[in-house]
Amino acid sequence: MKTPCPHPTKSRYATLEAANKAAHRVTHQAGLPLRPYECPCSWWHLTKTPAPAALPAASDATLADIQRLASLPDIDFRNIVAADARGEGKPGDRGALRAPQILTRWKRCLGQLHKDLNDQFQENRGNPSLLAEDWRKRATSYRETLALRLSESRRLKAEAHAEMVRNQEYKKHDAEVAAAAGATVQELRAHAGEVAKERLINAHQAEFRRYLADAYADLGISLPARIRRRIAESASEVLTEGQAS
Repeated sequence: MKTPCPHPTKSRYATLEAANKAAHRVTHQAGLPLRPYECPCSWWHLTKTPAPAALPAASDATLADIQRLASLPDIDFRNIVAADARGEGKPGDRGALRAPQILTRWKRCLGQLHKDLNDQFQENRGNPSLLAEDWRKRATSYRETLALRLSESRRLKAEAHAEMVRNQEYKKHDAEVAAAAGATVQELRAHAGEVAKERLINAHQAEFRRYLADAYADLGISLPARIRRRIAESASEVLTEGQAS
């Protein structure tokens, strides 16, 4: 279900690319610097407000961060989600919310926070006091932020699902190829590594033998005769080429 637009009078754009073009056009024509931003209603608008700090990413979290959030009681998890919506909290916690393992719980908690805030709006709807009016102004901004985080969680879940489907397709394809070759996927991967290593050595034989000689010397053992012979032959070839030139 789409969130109602909090700024219905603003021009709206379906994609970031379209919004960027409009921002560039207005900035060039009117000299008014504008930038696009994604609205909770899922459309793009333009604003003169400076861009906020970059959002956290799952890469900001360690495996320990993710495992800790996954095991937190609901009340503690809710506090972390609320802090993230306010742009606060530890980078590891904020990144962990966006990890594939946590996305479902994060999205569910955001939905509950958004619902609870809407319920509070209903309860305060008829309150004419200045205190209630001040709360509504602050809560409106927070509700918009929660809606944006909900939109982000949905997008990340869709991306994670698409990646999972792709990985499943890759695994199925690899299993079919391996079965046709009478091997396992692990055996084919090991074979590919050996082939690549052999090609690399053949393409850089002189360099490989030099590194091999260094490794033998570091260990204090003698090079096999065939390796010594090939190193000598390579040196002779280089000397001959130098004299010819």
